Amino acid sequence: MAQRVAYQCSSPGCTNITIGPHQSNPNKAMNLGQAAHICAAAVGGPRYQPNMTPEERSSPENGIWLCNMHARAVDLDEITYPAPVLKAWKNAAEDRASKALLNAESEIQKGSETLVVLDIDLMFTGEWIGAKGDAWTFIVKDFLFGNLERLRNFGKNELLPIRRYVIIESQNEGRLLQEGFDWHVNAKGRHEITVKVYPEIRRISLDELGSDIAGTYDGDILIANGDFQLVKGEHHAKQMIERNLGMPFGSWVVKPMMGSYFPMYYRTYKDNLPLLNRLARIELIRMMTIPASLSETDMDAPLNFIKSITEVSVMAPHKGLAGIFVSLVWSDGNSWSDTLYVNYSQEHIELDEEDKDILDMLKQTFEQPSVALLQKATNLFKGRELRVKRDNLAIQRLFNETLPAIIAAAQPALQQVIYPLFTSYETTNSIDRRPFAFYTSADIELAVIKGNVTEIGTHIILRGFKKAGVDAFDVHGDLYIFFDDYYFAFKPSHHGTTWHKKLYDTELTNEDIRAIAAQWVEHLATLTTRQIKALH
Repeated sequence: MAQRVAYQCSSPGCTNITIGPHQSNPNKAMNLGQAAHICAAAVGGPRYQPNMTPEERSSPENGIWLCNMHARAVDLDEITYPAPVLKAWKNAAEDRASKALLNAESEIQKGSETLVVLDIDLMFTGEWIGAKGDAWTFIVKDFLFGNLERLRNFGKNELLPIRRYVIIESQNEGRLLQEGFDWHVNAKGRHEITVKVYPEIRRISLDELGSDIAGTYDGDILIANGDFQLVKGEHHAKQMIERNLGMPFGSWVVKPMMGSYFPMYYRTYKDNLPLLNRLARIELIRMMTIPASLSETDMDAPLNFIKSITEVSVMAPHKGLAGIFVSLVWSDGNSWSDTLYVNYSQEHIELDEEDKDILDMLKQTFEQPSVALLQKATNLFKGRELRVKRDNLAIQRLFNETLPAIIAAAQPALQQVIYPLFTSYETTNSIDRRPFAFYTSADIELAVIKGNVTEIGTHIILRGFKKAGVDAFDVHGDLYIFFDDYYFAFKPSHHGTTWHKKLYDTELTNEDIRAIAAQWVEHLATLTTRQIKALH
């Protein structure tokens, strides 16, 4: 069993070699591995199967070679490590050992070969030459999907810039393509391609990612202590990776580049794990580097908090979910690895009439890719995304309930820290920069009916700073809620830093409201301090 995996631990991502020279006896070897049972040999053991025969329990097929640490882990936690997962580990480890023995992957290990992706139907192995400014050069070898004719047509087609991208597996990088596609046959008879790419997208930290409502793998919301359970940091990032990998590409009609091809790849290539591992890695690289919107102003990729992917190993399904071991590096440089569970089913999606109109336009656009049709498709999305995704009821609720709740949450700190510094204060609200002290729910409802409300706000004027020895001054502090296509954002000004961001279909929690209130109070304190310093 150990020999079949070259005495290396079978756990995905574990590089522990389990055999080596004895430390004190030059004539002996030291073994630090264990042959663990996949299904327990005795009643009460982990993953015990009563219908197995004694021969099956003692067979090498029912064993997996692991380092001491992972052997202990799989014995203690049969929920995280069910039998199908361990069998997938075993098969993948034997496959890696076989390829290493036959030197089948020597070219990849030298770093000369990589997968190059220009589209789902245009993917090939190639040689990465390098980057010079905004020009990327690579050599085409063997086509995985597509052919030479498809490649040449790709270079000629006029497509929306946001739809054109290149992914280089070995570089852990993908970029949107500019105009310009140069190719020639080199001295070795290979096609050498040079493309021009746009700059790298902005990456965000896990702190900037914020928080979200925790959910189960089957889509249920988790409740804790009578309120929604929140996830943040690495837990939030993991949930986002699982959701994006499990969302079929194009299933969100108004944002057709959102989602992943992984569900399709899994169903098609689940019996070819080496290929599936590379395709899954390509999908992760695409989603961490390529924006998902047709809008040229939206340059945020779904997984832009990831810097690089170190390893991807797809495992056997568990309870209808694909297990995927992923090792990666966050944008802040910290390494992380864990097993993801991704939904690979593709349920039928019901479209309303507006979605069907958009889908019909998309089909017409890509069947007849003229500049006029493409521009029409772009305008269609820019105009309709707001009507489809912007939630007017949510805007009214934010004005009538959320803004007052934030002010109420800020009152204790304002009364204790801010108000005593000034002679008086007054507050107003605003709708689309129109301030008024006595806006009612009817006013916001009428504004929403008349047209798209782009922002609402509450404003405070702190009058007459009264510290002895300092000239009196006023402080104006604002709190805005800006409405974008798919989310609303809290900011202190039009060009200020975003404090909090939410999708329209998600609720603000009490924790969110308290956090925004605290940021607003801190903002007012900062404005006051700046005024004092300016007077000295």
